[in-house]
Amino acid sequence: MIYTTGTIAGSGNTLTGTGTNFAAAGTLIRNGCTVIVMTSPVQVFQITAVNSATQLAVTPAVNPAIPAGTRYSILLSDSLSVDGLAQDIAETFGMYQRYISGFADVMTGTGNVTITINGVSVTVPTQKSLVQKGANGAVPVKSGGTGATTESEARDMLGLGSAATKNVHTSSYGDTAGGGVALQVNADFRSVVGYDFIGNFPRGVTGGIQSASKYGAAGDYIGLLSVRGWQDTSGSAACWQMAVNHSLQALRIPIYNTDGNWYLQTFKIWNQRNTTVDGNGFIKQASPIVQIRADGFSVNDESEGVKVTRQSEGVYLIDGCMGLNADAAWGGPDGGFEIPLDRNKQPLIWLDYEVNAEGSVLVKTYHRTYPDAPEFARNERAGYKNGDPVDIPAGLFISVRVEMPENSLYNQKLKAAEEVMIKEQAALAIKAAENAEQDVNPDNQ
Repeated sequence: MIYTTGTIAGSGNTLTGTGTNFAAAGTLIRNGCTVIVMTSPVQVFQITAVNSATQLAVTPAVNPAIPAGTRYSILLSDSLSVDGLAQDIAETFGMYQRYISGFADVMTGTGNVTITINGVSVTVPTQKSLVQKGANGAVPVKSGGTGATTESEARDMLGLGSAATKNVHTSSYGDTAGGGVALQVNADFRSVVGYDFIGNFPRGVTGGIQSASKYGAAGDYIGLLSVRGWQDTSGSAACWQMAVNHSLQALRIPIYNTDGNWYLQTFKIWNQRNTTVDGNGFIKQASPIVQIRADGFSVNDESEGVKVTRQSEGVYLIDGCMGLNADAAWGGPDGGFEIPLDRNKQPLIWLDYEVNAEGSVLVKTYHRTYPDAPEFARNERAGYKNGDPVDIPAGLFISVRVEMPENSLYNQKLKAAEEVMIKEQAALAIKAAENAEQDVNPDNQ
């Protein structure tokens, strides 16, 4: 038997193969084999070591050097002699012994083991370190797997819940695709019937919409942020809710009763939207407010569209409204005014008004004195007598709380915003139904 695979080159005491596998199991290439190199003249060597699949150590030294690509033959067997047969058998047994030893390491060892196959070192995990699948064909959680063969089952096994299916927004507002958030999300709190009971809301930080009427607010919806840890006395104080829409900005905190924890009171959040600062620097509850000055006027969001015209000295016409607001917080219609005061808290002017048939309001201001007061507190203006028509003092203003018509600019904006919100909620409901249908029938594309 001879081995002639590939070609060789040689120098010194080394033969280097190309396309060879001198170390392959079963080739019988071993120390003592004869190598015949087809040079001119022919050179003959004896193998002293099989270094690798492409390198042999030989004796005597190569002379002259063997060029790359030279053909060769290795005499593998002289089994006709007793000595040759013994060497062949020993080599074969040695090969199987190495394989059996490597197989034993794989089956009984721990961690990773390195074995040699056809002269190539390979590192493999032992049988004991391999992960065993469960009866359902999945790797158990305790072994580093998910314990499941589907995504939904894996989330259940890992205790992730439905929040694990939500994506975090990575782009600007308006990207509603996926619509997920980093916190737990409850898109619709309207299904919470007992909305006063803390235990009816999800734990953690949740957000969504709620029926505005449940909080005493106008409009169909409010945006609701709910923070709930647990509801017994040790954690109830940390629970709270904040609700906001165009007419309500409020905070709810719990009150503990013997029958449980309840949100029994809503605290209004006072801010620039629902308050105004009168001419004396005091904050008052707001709705449609008009501020009249001697040289002009200003309105807030709710009174947008109202105009004020100075008709003569001390006479101002408010147009575009439906009379005065009847809110009791300002004392009813007759109390719907705030006039400037002096440093002694005395009104600087007299005020009268008329509401015309179409809803406009005629405001009249008059000079006001205090003849019985000390001279420094009489508020007298040169040339004016008590009760004379006079303009509002420079730098000051009168606040008038008016009633706006149904078709006011502010009410139109609210209606448009509510219509948009309704459409968005309907679109989200349709999308949710489609997703639910897809989950039930995943093959229905």
